[in-house]
Amino acid sequence: MSGGTGSVRAGAQEPAPEGGDEAAEDGRAPVDFDAFFTAHRPALLARAVMLCGNRQDAEDAVQDAFLAALENWDRISGYEQPNAWVSLVMRRKLWRALRLRLKAKRAALDVTLPRQALPDETAQARRVLTAMAALPPRQRMVLVMYSLYAMTHQEIADDLNIAASTARGNLRKGRDNLRRMLGLAPDTDPLGEVPLVGTGGPAPGDRLAAALSAAESWLCSAFEEDEQAPRQARADLAGRQREGMGRK
Repeated sequence: MSGGTGSVRAGAQEPAPEGGDEAAEDGRAPVDFDAFFTAHRPALLARAVMLCGNRQDAEDAVQDAFLAALENWDRISGYEQPNAWVSLVMRRKLWRALRLRLKAKRAALDVTLPRQALPDETAQARRVLTAMAALPPRQRMVLVMYSLYAMTHQEIADDLNIAASTARGNLRKGRDNLRRMLGLAPDTDPLGEVPLVGTGGPAPGDRLAAALSAAESWLCSAFEEDEQAPRQARADLAGRQREGMGRK
């Protein structure tokens, strides 16, 4: 799944992208934006929902992130991992939006059920997403960044502009709360011993991370099968780009 990683710090500051050191130097041709948008939008949207618990907020952050990339595509397309830059912009937009609220809205999933998903898989994914939406925003953000982006406590702290101890504490509370809501057994090892989860999948035995990964995969499949939404989203991006150019 191409949801991006937390390891690309990229110096990618939004909205004015930096990070020339991340640009590819192999002389390859720039990636076509439409192909990039189509390939990465489902996974990015799935992860945004995991981060914020609300589809509309996720859609807004993903659109804003892709718009930032589109407006600077000559530069962003040369990065080794342009999807990681877009993911970073999306996370920061969601974090700023969540910090302005006293309470996050509950999950508004409103997604087409994946055709290949079994009823049990759908029921479990909805349980996980509903439980995630009930977590305090900071706990949810830290939990997803640790479990799905494979980010360290310090990387999470840097990304959210909080102390590493705060990131660690919110991760512990988030895991405890989510486990309780899902009826999972407590961690058997100290929190510092819980393995990171990355693109290789959940660490063996970490049932909580496995549940998060399965819910994200379910969401991604749902968004990949929604054929109308990407076309409309791309048209909206083009319209917003024209509006922005008209104001300059």
